[in-house]
Amino acid sequence: AHNVMLGVVIQNLIEITLLAEKSGVKRADFLKFFNDSVMGSPFTKYKSPALVNLDFKATFTNVLLLKDLDLGLEAAHELGVVMPVTSATRQVVASEVGDGNVEADFSSLILTWAKHSGMTIASEDTPFDDGLDPEE
Repeated sequence: AHNVMLGVVIQNLIEITLLAEKSGVKRADFLKFFNDSVMGSPFTKYKSPALVNLDFKATFTNVLLLKDLDLGLEAAHELGVVMPVTSATRQVVASEVGDGNVEADFSSLILTWAKHSGMTIASEDTPFDDGLDPEE
């Protein structure tokens, strides 16, 4: 269940980040605002630098995410639990894997959604806290 949540959260975080950017808000500014709100989490903070600077050094690939989504959906099927959001996310990740995006971090999905949104995005080349360092 844990990694199912990763897939769903990154998918939505990418969508709303691109929505903000297309409306004129820099990704770094939007993600700082988001992470400082009650909606921010250690995970969204951790993934924000990748979305801001388009650095997709793999911490978890689409192949691994697809495997975990499949395991989650299989368990849901066996238990009779409907998971439509996870199913939709699984289709997106399967498409990424089918298109050959198998070595980059799963946050690289932002490039695909930007392209499908008629956007060309580039690294903002901005230092961005990943939330891993303990606050002093």
